[in-house]
Parts: sequence; C-alpha cells; structure tokens
Amino acid sequence: MSDCIFCKIVKGEAESYIVYKGHGVTVFLDKFPVSKGHLLVVPDEHYESIHDTPLSKACKVWAVASAIAKYYRTKVGASGVNVLTNSGSDAGQVIFHFHVHVIPRWGPMRGFFAGRHSLTEEEAQEALNMLSGVKDFIEEELSREGCV
Repeated sequence: MSDCIFCKIVKGEAESYIVYKGHGVTVFLDKFPVSKGHLLVVPDEHYESIHDTPLSKACKVWAVASAIAKYYRTKVGASGVNVLTNSGSDAGQVIFHFHVHVIPRWGPMRGFFAGRHSLTEEEAQEALNMLSGVKDFIEEELSREGCV
C-alpha cells in the first residue's frame, strides 16, 4: 500500500533504524518505544493484520520475533520480554500492517505501555549497539530450527 508507513520503511522510503532484513521480514526500532530496544517485526509484503497474513509469512515473522526475544534474554540480559501483536483497532492496532512487538523489559513492568516516548537518536544508537550481534543470532536460530 502506497500510504502505509511500514511498507515505506520496508522499501527504504521512510526513515527508520533497521535492525534486520531477511527471509521476507524486516525488523526496526519502534519510534515510540516503551523500553530501550522495543522492536517491530513486519513481513515485507503488506497484510493488514494477523488475520489476513498467510500462515507461511506469519510463521517467519513469529520465528524472527522469537529469536530476538531469546537474544534479549540470553545475550543482552533482559529480565523479561513481551512478544505480541494487536489485531484491529479495538485491540489497540494503530498501524494496519501486520507487525509483532518485541519489548525487552529491564526490570518490573510499571504498566504495559507505561513509559512510551519518542525515540531519541541517543537511545536508538544505544539500542543498535546492544543489538550488534542479533543478525547472526537470528540466522543461526532460524537455520537450527529449520524455520526457513
């Protein structure tokens, strides 16, 4: 869709901090994170929500999200990670391009979306540094698990 911000990010037509791109999936920093390293995992093709995404595409998105959650827990030391999607406006979906949030938690949660703020350049660079090994980790996880 020509007016979808996530489609524009995938195509490189909108500014973003891309963390990973491969297997028809793109991962980038959320512009309004609830914690440092809050990521969005999206299929490169446009689907409105989980309900109209072909299972083969959804599996890849979830596999990448799962690998990132594992990376946060085992390699970076997050004390917890939320992995979720919203489907429909009543569920809180704002951008109607299927996406999965991967939200690392660095201590007790104060509320699910408490702390949401605009991403700063400094925070983005800190998150990108923290995620410097995630590309290789994702590829290893996907190949070991036979997901691709």
